[in-house]
Formats: sequence, structure tokens, C-alpha cells
Amino acid sequence: MPPARVFALSSAPFIVASGVRGGLGIRGPVGDGKAWPARGDHPRMPPLEGAPMSNLPIPMTTEDFTPEWVTAALRSNGTLGDGSVTAVEATPVGEGAGFLGSLARLTLTYEGTGADAPATVVAKFPALVEVNRGLAVQYQVYQREARFFNEIKSTITAMPTPEAYYADVEEATGNGVILLEDLDGKLRVGDQLAGASVREAEQLMTQIADLHATWWGRAEEDTISWVPAFDGPVWAMTAQTLPSLWPTYQEERSHLLPPGMADIIERTWEGLIWLGQQLSRGPMTLVHGDYRMDNMFFPPSEGDPITIIDWQLMSRGRGPYDVAYFMSQSIDVELRREHERALVKRYHDGLLAGGVRDYSFDDCFEDYRLACLWCVMYPVAMGGGMAHNERAVQIAAEVSKRSFNTILDLDSVSVLPS
Repeated sequence: MPPARVFALSSAPFIVASGVRGGLGIRGPVGDGKAWPARGDHPRMPPLEGAPMSNLPIPMTTEDFTPEWVTAALRSNGTLGDGSVTAVEATPVGEGAGFLGSLARLTLTYEGTGADAPATVVAKFPALVEVNRGLAVQYQVYQREARFFNEIKSTITAMPTPEAYYADVEEATGNGVILLEDLDGKLRVGDQLAGASVREAEQLMTQIADLHATWWGRAEEDTISWVPAFDGPVWAMTAQTLPSLWPTYQEERSHLLPPGMADIIERTWEGLIWLGQQLSRGPMTLVHGDYRMDNMFFPPSEGDPITIIDWQLMSRGRGPYDVAYFMSQSIDVELRREHERALVKRYHDGLLAGGVRDYSFDDCFEDYRLACLWCVMYPVAMGGGMAHNERAVQIAAEVSKRSFNTILDLDSVSVLPS
């Protein structure tokens, strides 16, 4: 498992960037002419009612994953039965500590258990730095992913996800922990820098269409009303934060901007609230939110389902958001240009096959164009506040090229109201 790419809580770029350079209190125009909220004015997140809870404390360091704690966690859903964990060896995965959370591989020694108990698990637990942990709680990333595994995973049939042996959040603090299936050595992790092949992209369009069709028109139901929508307070905080990173991007990455792109990005900042409202028009569906190659695990046999990880950015909105995020960030520019309409059509065909009605290909492609514009926030966030190692710098440059060219090719800025 390549160490630089396993921890998605550190790769949620708009959240990562929000605490790196400061500037959360900027003011400026938004789509409806209101001011951006100043520091302290942004909406506070209500607790997630009905979040999974147990009597186990949330581990805050690797030392907290004691044999007794892991035994209780694995017994809670029958993974362990009557056996016991007698020893836990915790090893950081990748850098171990991401901006919004920590990641470790736990090697387990058992006594009196069957052969089905996992030899290793991957633990995701809160960030070590208090400020970073507070941001994660405010953006509900721990809660979202824990509730995905406890409440939503079972509804998804055509998109494999890692097995979660334990997932919990603490209502009082919002901190969370997940024990996940260790995919290291079983599957090949995708590479966002290299990008997807056409065959991989085709399969990923089919799989995301199946997810979206399953939840199409049902995302307004009370059962998942806790999942943030693009016009809700979680994404409103994103819209107020991103423009503060733009000056740094211009200062350090101006060479990546094609002619006219700076003006387009300025217009996009002014329209982010409006774009979020458009992405929240019904019928909404459940979107992954971070659908990119670094979050894909590929099987040895071509054509077998691709495993998707990292659901902490799961949201409710228009399905083509995931398509736009993937196409504008994870595919080579020339490859996208050659196969773009065919891939979006493959996605649309998958929706129709899944029972979606009254949604034309033209409407789908227009939503795709709009979402591509929204997704310009990701390269700006990476280049303006997150690219602090060699690979991150390379990804920021490549994703910038892909995203900017997508927006220019599609004339996405024309979707904004004049």
C-alpha cells in the first residue's frame, strides 16, 4: 500500500487547506450578493442525531488500542466471538498523522479464536492536534464515515467497500474511530498522478451510476437527512474558506494558469453559493464526494468490481458531481477530451438501467458541466495550502492542468448567472 496515498482524511483538500494558511474570516461577494461570514460567523454544525454509540472510549493515540479495547470492539459485532486479543502492535500507515485524523495498522495476536478473525486491521482515529481535530468534528468527517459503515454500506451492492469491523462516534465530542479491513497486498491502489485508463474509467462510471440510481430521489428521506447537502452549512463553510487560498495559489502557482483562467476562478468564487444550490436541486442522490483514483483499489482480474474507500466526504446532491470530480481530476487531458461524452453517456445509461426516469442525457451533461466548475476548488486548495511534499506538488500541478482544461473545454463558466 503506497504510503503517500492511503490516508484520505489528509487528502480532503478543501478541509486540509482551511487550517494551513489561516484566513477563515475573509469577506467578499457571493452568488446572492451577501458577504462571506467573518471568523466566528460561520454556521455551527448540529450534532448528528442517532449517531452510532457504544460504551467504548474513542482511542486518541495508538497506545489506546489495548488488547482489551480491541477485543471488546471486535466482539461487539461478532467478528471475534469468544476469543480474545492478547497483543496489539500498532504501526503508522504512511505518515500516520494526517491533517484531520490518524491512521495505523494494528497487527493482532489472538487466543481462543477462529481462523476468520483478521490478522491485521487498519484503524482510523482522531487527529493528534487539537485544532485539526476540531475542524474534523466541525465538518463531521468522523461521523459521516462511521454512519456510512453502520447505516448505508449494506444498501450498496455493486460498489465494494472495505469491511468495517467496528465504527463508532462519541456524541459528546464528535470524535470517532473505525477498524477497517486491511487491503494491503490484496488489491492495487489507484494513482491519481498517473490517472485512469479508459477501461478503468468506464467501469468506474458504471459503478457510480449504480450507487446513484440506488439512492436517486431518496436522498431527501429522513433516514439520510443527516448527510450534508451541497447547499447546507457544511458546504457553506467550504464556500467561505476557499477564496482565502486563492492569493497563495496565484503567488506560488501562477505558471499553471492558462490565459483567462484567473478571471474564471474569480467568477467562480462569486458564484459558489449559487453552484451549491444548483447541485442540491432534486432529485438528489447519495454522492461519494471524493471519487478519485487514490481512493480506488483495483482487483487482480480486469472487470471485477473496484473497491472504493474513504466515505468521510459523502454528501447529498446531483449525481454528476462524482462524475465531474473524477473526470476533471483523475483522467489525462487528452484522454478525457477523446472519451468525455462517451463516458458521461455510459454513466447516464447506467442511471437509466438502474431505474432513473425523467432525466435526459442533455440534463445530465449540463449538471456535469456545472459540477466541473465547482470542482475547481480542489486544485486551488491543493496548490494554495496543501502541497508540502514532492508528490503533493506534482498532484497539484497535474490536477490543476486537468481541471482548468476541463472547464475551458466545456465553457463551464457560462453556466453562472450573469
